[in-house]
Amino acid sequence: SAILIIQNLQTIPAFGQNFFEYVLEFIRDVSKTQIGEEYGPWVPFIGTLFLFIFVSNWSGALLPWKIIQLPHGELAAPTNDINTTVALALLTSIAYFINMELHKL
Repeated sequence: SAILIIQNLQTIPAFGQNFFEYVLEFIRDVSKTQIGEEYGPWVPFIGTLFLFIFVSNWSGALLPWKIIQLPHGELAAPTNDINTTVALALLTSIAYFINMELHKL
């Protein structure tokens, strides 16, 4: 859907372009507030984490997983599992330590 939005960019944005600009600005502002002035390289990583967690949590809240009769755990929100939390924490730690090593901090 993002590809469809960016193909027809306008000076006065329509609904889809306005929504994506709002999400990008929100993620960029959160990154700048938490990281500081050198937030630029971290925006894609933080944006990916934010959108994954946001969509995962809302899919668990909105989709009626209990109505669908499948074996336990077959269909569930991704953030319902501790392994997802551990994997995201490990990825964030690895990215942090690689950045520290690259900048010799």
